[in-house]
Amino acid sequence: MNFKKLIAAGAIATLASPAFAAFPEKPITLVVGFGAGGGTDSYARALASVAPEYIGRQPMIIVNKAGGSGVPAAKYVADSKPDGYTLYLASGGSFYFSTQFRKAPVDPFKDFKIVCMVGRLLPAVFVHKDSKFKTAKELVDHVKANPGKMRYSTPGRTSTWGIAGLAFTQRNGMKAVDVPAKGGSPARGLLIGKQVDFSVIGVHLINGFQDQVKALGLIYPERDPNNKKIPTVKEQGLKLLEVFTPMIIMAPKGVSDKRVAALDASCKKMTSHKAYGKLLKKAGLPAKYKAGPATSTYYKGLAKSWDPLINELKAASKKNKK
Repeated sequence: MNFKKLIAAGAIATLASPAFAAFPEKPITLVVGFGAGGGTDSYARALASVAPEYIGRQPMIIVNKAGGSGVPAAKYVADSKPDGYTLYLASGGSFYFSTQFRKAPVDPFKDFKIVCMVGRLLPAVFVHKDSKFKTAKELVDHVKANPGKMRYSTPGRTSTWGIAGLAFTQRNGMKAVDVPAKGGSPARGLLIGKQVDFSVIGVHLINGFQDQVKALGLIYPERDPNNKKIPTVKEQGLKLLEVFTPMIIMAPKGVSDKRVAALDASCKKMTSHKAYGKLLKKAGLPAKYKAGPATSTYYKGLAKSWDPLINELKAASKKNKK
């Protein structure tokens, strides 16, 4: 009996040792590279609202480190202790593009392990509510018939939607003057003020502004579940390249595969929670889960498809400096 008790005690001691400790045992910090209230932050807050139920009753703490298009925040997470307690919620498109147009101290593929995808921000082509155009096809045909005479706004030339705008106009043979703004809301403001003829911005930016702007087409292969009435440009016979921003949770590359898998399993449950979807729907954002390995493959494929556009913008920038 004493021998059996010793064996049992040894087993308990082994399970209680750090190597077998439950995970997580303390709060998880989710770092966001943008300010409070934006699309990325909205995803983070929605996750935090349901997270305790799936991470051992521990809270998920949101830390906003705005600035530098999210690169400083990413660097902060990449340099953190690789124990799975500090994670980065990346706006995938923004993060990749930000590392391509500057000498960045962090790489989305080399410095992180991808936990999962929890949503996505999608672009759409907008016009003013009073515009004569009723479909994206009508707009495209008019722009093609009047090369160089139409103006369109984006949140910035090297932003995700700036590149989405470049891809959309190029793929459809449109010659229009791009007017870069400093963010999605300012780009929408230019359209509301009729300073531009159309805009390429996130479809969620229609939320609360339906009486001032209208979306003619979603620049994505399938409709947005929160804006089902907006047809895709593909449905209208137009060409597109998938330029959007998947919302990806990333962990420092040194985090064990076991912990990354545990976090992924928790993310799957969080994103299927009704409260998560309800909060996002209120913000006009879609919930979309994709497992870590699949997200990694998908993200790398997207980056490869974006590279020709990036190279074109770089070449144009060098030409303008001469």
